[in-house]
Amino acid sequence: MRLNKQQLEHMAFNIVNELLKESLILTEDKEKMVTEVHEIIIKELAKEDLLDDQVKEILKEKLNEIRNANIDYYEMFKMVKAKLAEKENIIL
Repeated sequence: MRLNKQQLEHMAFNIVNELLKESLILTEDKEKMVTEVHEIIIKELAKEDLLDDQVKEILKEKLNEIRNANIDYYEMFKMVKAKLAEKENIIL
């Protein structure tokens, strides 16, 4: 399930708040920090979207083999995605 814009903004806000509360970061501009964290989250989600597209292309080429072997498409999708993520150093 994808998060909507408000949920992502709330997540970024909470991350910054917790880091500040635990004195793990210092900033003079909290709002700027929240914006930067929000942008990082969006970039990481975009990487995952690209990864999903790659997996779909790979599986599209192998769809007949998957059907003939009676393999669950969703399970295969998860396995291929995990392997590609590992190969490309993407944390899911």
